[in-house]
Amino acid sequence: MTEFSHAQDSRLLGHLFSTVAMKNVFSDTATLRGWLEVEGALARVQSDLKLIPEGAAEAICQACTPDQYDLQQLGDRIAAASHPLTPIIAAVEANAGSYAQYVHFGATTQDILDSGLVLQMRSGLNLLIEAHQQLLQACLLQARTWRDLPMAGRTHGQHGVPITLGLKFAVLASEIKRHLDRLRGLIAMLPVQFAGAAGTLATLGSQGAGVRKALAKELGLTDPKQSWHTCRDLIAHITSQLAISAATCGKIANEVVNLQRTEIGELAEGAAPGTGGSSTMPQKRNPMLAQNIVALSRLMAGRPAFALDAMMHEHERDMAAWTMEWAVVPESFIYGHAAVEQCAQLVANLQVDEMQIAQNLELTGGLICAEAVMMDLAGDMGRSQAHHVIADLISQARHAGISFSQALNEDAAISALRSPAQIAALLNPANYTGDAIQTVDRIVRELE
Repeated sequence: MTEFSHAQDSRLLGHLFSTVAMKNVFSDTATLRGWLEVEGALARVQSDLKLIPEGAAEAICQACTPDQYDLQQLGDRIAAASHPLTPIIAAVEANAGSYAQYVHFGATTQDILDSGLVLQMRSGLNLLIEAHQQLLQACLLQARTWRDLPMAGRTHGQHGVPITLGLKFAVLASEIKRHLDRLRGLIAMLPVQFAGAAGTLATLGSQGAGVRKALAKELGLTDPKQSWHTCRDLIAHITSQLAISAATCGKIANEVVNLQRTEIGELAEGAAPGTGGSSTMPQKRNPMLAQNIVALSRLMAGRPAFALDAMMHEHERDMAAWTMEWAVVPESFIYGHAAVEQCAQLVANLQVDEMQIAQNLELTGGLICAEAVMMDLAGDMGRSQAHHVIADLISQARHAGISFSQALNEDAAISALRSPAQIAALLNPANYTGDAIQTVDRIVRELE
């Protein structure tokens, strides 16, 4: 039995780093299928344009059926030839009979491999769009469910002012929707590659542009109207977007990790009985899925750097830069898809501890609403003076070991302006969530 050394293919840990669906998109079988699909499509359009005999297209297309080729044998031949395509062209020619001379007619290796990769990326982007849609719906569900549940809004790791849990998920949903829009836009941009040895299509003369246009239509791609052999900006753009999406997933997951801390305990990763535990500490329930998503997002952060490096091709063709993409692009799609799929699962199954959220709101004895009191008093004494008065009062309360509420009620100047009932209302977190609920409603309405 063949052993695999890459984490994505591990029988023990592969599920952490990959999905079966995306690995299938970038498998050897799919890669060969893509190359042969391009060769077959090229023969069809050239036959339609009377550049090759009519019978050649049928023969070549039949020879481009991937099931008739042995991947291991082709791999051995590629290794021996030190060339990724010539052994495959030879195999197709051998099966094309008398029409062998019309295989790969007017094309160069990069035309076939780039166009095949674009077809794989299109399939991969469709899978990513589906996964983003699932994540978006999970966030919207949480936003609706916890629309008006007050919780501590934290800035710089400390309690700031109250927000609602629904707002946290609504804002995340809007970010995911932007990723979705960009991914859909990328599919519309995917180009065919057909430019010949140095981007001039000299082999086909005046017919070259027409063949490229027809090939693009046949494959459902755009016609770039030129070579992009050394123009790798779209590859870098796609890779960067996948990393950006993964970063959002990492942010969501890291938030769960932090809010599941013993000292906070507001959210918890949903887990089946017997999962997420420690091998030695029976009390532990670890956020294993969330931490794995963070790891995937960190792995993804380095992929765009390689894609950007691969943009720096020399002259009209550069194998050193181009070869980098053969590793970077599949890894980016595989890691990226795993991150989004796992994040959708994480968000959909989150557990919320409403009691702990309420208790945490009271941890500072009302200080989380200090801004509310300050802004209320600003109408009487100006914002700057109100800020100074409240800051001094907070310092005095801490020194005396009394609550913020008690300090407010015992201060003569403030008690002359506000009654105990008014102070209590100002210190109620539910009364100081601003436009959080309206924002949730607007985002949910727009995105649904």
